[in-house]
Amino acid sequence: MKRLLLSVRPEETRLAVEEDGELVDYLAERAGQEDLVGRIYKGIVKNVVPAVKGCFVDLGTGQNAFLRNSDCLTGNGRLPTEGSAVLVQVVKDSTPTKGPLVTGKVSLPGRYSVLLTDSAYIGVSKKIRSEEKRRVLRDAARAHCPEGLGLIVRTAADSAGEEESVQDIERLASQWAVIRRRAKVEKGPALLYRGSDLSIRSIRDFLTDDIGAVITDDEATAERLGRLMEEEHLPGAGRVRHEAPPLFRRYHVEGQIEELFQREVPLPSGGSIVIDYTEALTAIDVNSGSFHRKGISHSEAAFLVNREAAAVIARQIRMRGIGGMILIDFIDMDTKEQQEALLAALRRETAGDRVKTVVVGMTALGLVEMTRKRTAHRLFQNYYEPCAACGGTGYVLSAASVVLRIHYALEEQKARGGIPYPLVIECHPDVAKLLETAEEEWYLASTMLRPVRVEARSDLRRDVFSILADPHGGR
Repeated sequence: MKRLLLSVRPEETRLAVEEDGELVDYLAERAGQEDLVGRIYKGIVKNVVPAVKGCFVDLGTGQNAFLRNSDCLTGNGRLPTEGSAVLVQVVKDSTPTKGPLVTGKVSLPGRYSVLLTDSAYIGVSKKIRSEEKRRVLRDAARAHCPEGLGLIVRTAADSAGEEESVQDIERLASQWAVIRRRAKVEKGPALLYRGSDLSIRSIRDFLTDDIGAVITDDEATAERLGRLMEEEHLPGAGRVRHEAPPLFRRYHVEGQIEELFQREVPLPSGGSIVIDYTEALTAIDVNSGSFHRKGISHSEAAFLVNREAAAVIARQIRMRGIGGMILIDFIDMDTKEQQEALLAALRRETAGDRVKTVVVGMTALGLVEMTRKRTAHRLFQNYYEPCAACGGTGYVLSAASVVLRIHYALEEQKARGGIPYPLVIECHPDVAKLLETAEEEWYLASTMLRPVRVEARSDLRRDVFSILADPHGGR
């Protein structure tokens, strides 16, 4: 049985989906860290750049957003000009180096449907497999869809009654009418629509028939969710209940959440996967580790570890919020059949992801290439910031490398005429330890031809040092 757990604090709301003691989905929303995805703005075009086939739009958020020409909707077939107002929706959040990505093709998600404002298309979720059910849902959506708009029927509609689905469509149409009225009277840039908070989205996006309980550690949230389910006629409103904290500790998911920030993730067989983030893509390496099994070939053993890793990788990228390009270096396999079976397994494992995920295939170098729609920030970006010592690289200069830099600085100073006083080198204790060896003391004295004193300072980063003149010679 699955449980939906909600931990609500003024500073942060966390959502965990737990099944038989295992964390299967996780989201966090922190106060002060705004998630722009889904918001609708009346923006002002600041720059039109034909070279990149788009324009930059001021949303009033600090960073100009990028709007592709192909996503522009002006009503007359013309592209927007500088200074004009545009109605846009954020589809990808900003990064430290890029502003958000927006589109003029606005969509509004509901419990059972997604309203499309840019087309009259009627579609049904691919996760609904029955052709007869798809036909019935499509016909019902077409009958109740407002004129000039489109609909995509969501998976949750499969188990909903027609009345609930129609109410959902009417609510979305009403929201869109309000947004359009506000767009006419607001002076841009202005926020026109803000999506629901994580507590409400948990019901909209995660509450399915196999969720046995919705448990929160905040009494007000429990009352709010119960009331929402009753108002929207969702089955099982009694599934919502309040329990005292610590909720995540009691259901043994806190430790599993902490593992989401680790670089290396162990596999049950003894192998592991290693996840590294870059600006352009995420790289995942699969290692066999201590996996050994008697009586099977190396190729078969590699396939077993890879198949196990595929399930863990699908789970990790979902819960870590990893998006964009993903390259996976699985253990080499000997046969084409094994490679195809592994790709099929990875596709099955990612099929249940709420975010569009595509397993592209295997590259010429034997790497598996896949993509996952990038929307909000990766999970670790909400909790970590670049290291002040390494600048986010994960590495710091070795003490020996810093000593070499000190040598270069001293030789450069000597070439410029030197310093007519004794010197003091202030540096990290690791560096000072090397400078105080007999070999280094001889080098410093013979190079500078004057006394050189080394002072260890634990408050300095290892790669930081100072070379100071000491007119008093240490007196």
